Amino acid sequence: MSAAVGTLRVFRPNPEALDRREHHHRAQFSAAHRGSDVVVTVEGEVDATNSRAMATYVEAQLVGASHLVMDLRLVDFFGTAGFAALHNINVICIRNGVTWQLRCGRQVRRLLAICNPDATLPLEKPQSVLDDLAAPRALVAGA
Repeated sequence: MSAAVGTLRVFRPNPEALDRREHHHRAQFSAAHRGSDVVVTVEGEVDATNSRAMATYVEAQLVGASHLVMDLRLVDFFGTAGFAALHNINVICIRNGVTWQLRCGRQVRRLLAICNPDATLPLEKPQSVLDDLAAPRALVAGA
């Protein structure tokens, strides 16, 4: 009987890359490590030009982590490529046994309301009353 043959990806990040701020086409990524918890903060615009870099950055920050918080509250624009990157991050976290949570503002929540109706991604409940408020229909209709 023959043994199964396959490829196993071994990720050995550069320790100097931890907590380093990176700039990628109108976006900045930064991380803060506190024990086995890591908070990755994204600022600016996430689109097709930098969404893959965001997922790669997050993966590099997960060394030794057991919990990740993705803080997207400072994101001004979030395209559908960013949504694909979040799914990639979800797979990476599951594969590495890392629990995670998304903390985001209106721009990202708007996209997730459309693209993530089954709540596959671990979206944190809003902490601001303003995030939960909906505009009255009369104001939306222009009445």
